[in-house]
Amino acid sequence: MENSAIEASTSTHSLTFRSVDTPVSFDVSVGNNSDRFANFHVEVSAPGENLSSGYKWYRISPEVAAAQPHGSTTTFQVIIFDSPVPGFVGTIDLTVRVFSPQLRQERRLMVRLTISADRRPASVSIELPVREFQIYPRNTVDIPVKVRNLGQQFVEVVLRLTGIEPAWSIGGTERRVSLHPASQVEVSFQCQPPSVTQAPSQNYPFTIEVIDHNLAPGTNEGKIEVLPVGFISLVLTPKHQQLPAQGQWWPNWKAKSTTITAAFKNDSNVYQQVDILVQGKDCNRCSLSISPPIAHLNLGKTTTVGLEVTTERPWAGIGRKLELEAKPVLSDQRLGTTDPATESFTVRVLPILPLWLQLGSIALLAGLIALLLKPGSISHTAFVNSVRLSGDGSTVLSGGDDCTIRRWRRDGDKLVPSLTLVGSEPIACGRSQNPQGLLAIPNRPVSVLRLMPEDSNRLAVGLENGNVELWSVKTAKKIGTLEPPQKQKTNDRVFDMVFSQDSKYLYAGHASGILNVWERSSPEGQFQLADPSHPIDLKKQLKLNFQVRALALNPAQNTLVVGGNYKRFVTIEGKDRIVDSQNSQIAVQKLEKLDENLSAGSGDYIWGLAFAPNAASILATADSDGYITIWDLTSCPKGKKVEGISELNCQPAGIKSRWRASQKSIRSIAFSEDGKLLVSGGDDGRLMAWWLNSEYKIDVLKGAMGKEIYRSDRKINSIDIKIIERGITIVSGSEDFQVKLHQLVDGE
Repeated sequence: MENSAIEASTSTHSLTFRSVDTPVSFDVSVGNNSDRFANFHVEVSAPGENLSSGYKWYRISPEVAAAQPHGSTTTFQVIIFDSPVPGFVGTIDLTVRVFSPQLRQERRLMVRLTISADRRPASVSIELPVREFQIYPRNTVDIPVKVRNLGQQFVEVVLRLTGIEPAWSIGGTERRVSLHPASQVEVSFQCQPPSVTQAPSQNYPFTIEVIDHNLAPGTNEGKIEVLPVGFISLVLTPKHQQLPAQGQWWPNWKAKSTTITAAFKNDSNVYQQVDILVQGKDCNRCSLSISPPIAHLNLGKTTTVGLEVTTERPWAGIGRKLELEAKPVLSDQRLGTTDPATESFTVRVLPILPLWLQLGSIALLAGLIALLLKPGSISHTAFVNSVRLSGDGSTVLSGGDDCTIRRWRRDGDKLVPSLTLVGSEPIACGRSQNPQGLLAIPNRPVSVLRLMPEDSNRLAVGLENGNVELWSVKTAKKIGTLEPPQKQKTNDRVFDMVFSQDSKYLYAGHASGILNVWERSSPEGQFQLADPSHPIDLKKQLKLNFQVRALALNPAQNTLVVGGNYKRFVTIEGKDRIVDSQNSQIAVQKLEKLDENLSAGSGDYIWGLAFAPNAASILATADSDGYITIWDLTSCPKGKKVEGISELNCQPAGIKSRWRASQKSIRSIAFSEDGKLLVSGGDDGRLMAWWLNSEYKIDVLKGAMGKEIYRSDRKINSIDIKIIERGITIVSGSEDFQVKLHQLVDGE
């Protein structure tokens, strides 16, 4: 036999292992019989050991002998601190392997190991593969548990789930498990939280523990998170209140307040605290007290909050109506807002003097009102919502809440009726109307008028009930009615319309957030919906209670801009035409406050839109905070598209100029045909002219503060503008029932 370069021996040939608390050891002496330096390693193996589980039952010191010269000897100590085969009792032969990578030789030695029964109490380990779970009420979740016998005896154990309501556990909170020595079993506990109001949204820690006095204790912990679900409903009662609540025969100057009750029903699993913000256009005309200031909403319960409205009452008159809005603010907004998010209510404030004391002055007051509202001999009998100038500026058309359309003729600097309706005294919306200048009676309040560009004798009329009627200006005959199929309510009002330049398409925006596109195949053809199967539903696509309030089509006819609440505007671009949601690219102006004192909620609007006539990308907007902003849409990069909607990042790079034209809403704006003048009208009753330079900024040489053309004591709802010869003609319609003509000399 060839002489071995490795000489090895053990300090003993047998030893006994009794307990992990008393490790045993033996030495391995290794000699270098080679003629060079060499490293030495020692490994120990036992039959039946599990090599893949990472289970360690011994250690060696040192782990590796450094390079040793010829004739040197190294002593390794092998320390056994656990059984090589968990649960085994008896004698096994250990193989001691000594080897050197440099010498490429090895020696194997045998050591007999006797393993005595472990006298320690049996013990098990508990492992949770998953410690954290998320679940909705009434859904089920399985909690897997791995149980392992660490001892050398067969055991039967009981596992108990604690920390969770026993009623949540399906199949009980205990599991009985039988375990052979060193074996492992997996069981599961199934949990199901109850109904929404019985399972508050929070973290529920739980513990899995062994219930057996003969075993060493074993536990493990996890948690179940019950996710938020449900809603909180809001009901105001009464929504229409009167102050004082009962009618009166004698003056009662002490009654100055009334109470509205807000009832919150918490049908969610989230405990809430709610504060109420009261807003609205008449909020500054009264004071409010909320009791309690912050309400606590328990699960499944209805909590009421009192809104006390206090205001000064006039001594005489017909009283006034306060229009207010309650907006709840939840402490935990994971479920969004209440349903509905806001509720409007009104308080009718009666005068201190009862009606019978004012009868003597009614006739005089009525005469005075008639005198103030009379525009010469003819006027509308309700708010004027829309006015339009014909292409040559010789004719003015107007429509309003009195359910009429009137036609006017320019006579110098005045407007006179240009048509007389023949027949009996006309009635519109239950009121008698003067037949002079009466073009049509749609018998619905008129929201918007638009003349067809290719044929200014055809007029599109947008109505309060959502229909669009087509009328002939020349013959005063109705041509047809466009009724959208999605119209389910009588108040799906048409707020704005716009024709394409070739008069082939008519775009109509509704209060429901739907943009209807009407198309005709020939100049004399009837309008039909371009694509009834794919309407442009901005409320659905933006996931907001969005109303279409204003429309504008750019001069290139490839971009339609839609303005609405939340002070946002939306651009819609068609691949080859703008007809439906499938064939369009939609981008939404990114909502950023330019002024921290201004809001941009559901009650804040972009009222007016206008494109500069000779610039396809220059857009002017007018909003409810009284600002006019001029944007360059080419400087508005589009962000990442999410669910078909891109984000339009117009601020600040896309803003060419911005100024506050009023402390109140600006309702209507219009460019002159040369783009040098912008005219605005709004809630402060002022008709303003703003001269612009070539960069669409205020021309300071012509007046940075603008020029006041006209002032009314009521809101101006609509304006239109035309350049006629060397003069500029402007027409306005307001809530004082008047249609007014205004003239500016070019360059004035």
